[in-house]
Amino acid sequence: MKREKNMKTIDTLIENYSYEDLAHALYLKGEKDGAQKITDKTQWREFVIAEKLGHKAFDKISAGKGSDKYGADAYEADGQTAEYKSKAINDKEVRNLTEKIKYKKSGARFAPLNVPGVYNGAYSPEAIEAYSHHNHYFGVFWKERCVLIIKPNTEFVIDTLTENNNNRKDGATTNLNSVVVNLGDTSKYEVAFKDEVFFEKNS
Repeated sequence: MKREKNMKTIDTLIENYSYEDLAHALYLKGEKDGAQKITDKTQWREFVIAEKLGHKAFDKISAGKGSDKYGADAYEADGQTAEYKSKAINDKEVRNLTEKIKYKKSGARFAPLNVPGVYNGAYSPEAIEAYSHHNHYFGVFWKERCVLIIKPNTEFVIDTLTENNNNRKDGATTNLNSVVVNLGDTSKYEVAFKDEVFFEKNS
């Protein structure tokens, strides 16, 4: 019932307010919650993930080197630092997310979704080591609604970042060090949040 009411409110906002008005409202809400320029670099997604998980998102986009918060985006309830990544999916990718049946006769399903996390700061052994102190969460957003959050194993994240960095060619960008989690490989992650209504509707 609450969700239906929220959707009616959203429909009203869409019909009566411009992109500028909605973006401005998002900025002001973030400012009220202590965020600095929440509309930059999709920082607002970090607040969404934090809210879903009961965490406290940092008010700044990134912390400086040497800080215990370096490479993290939030504190968990027990004080543990957490790093967030997010992926926006299109309508076709929903089939992969929910592994919808592709062929009814055989029961074959669409291939599981790959969820990437890009670590632009993971360009040295020291930087990668700093990421080993955080828990990692990858959020999946459909039409900017968070429908799934997974928690990749930290060891898998660090091993992947290390391997990628070791294989980086001289002169190559120090950004875009990525960790990709295939949702079919459940040994690599655990589910931290799942929108059951969304999955039931789209499976």
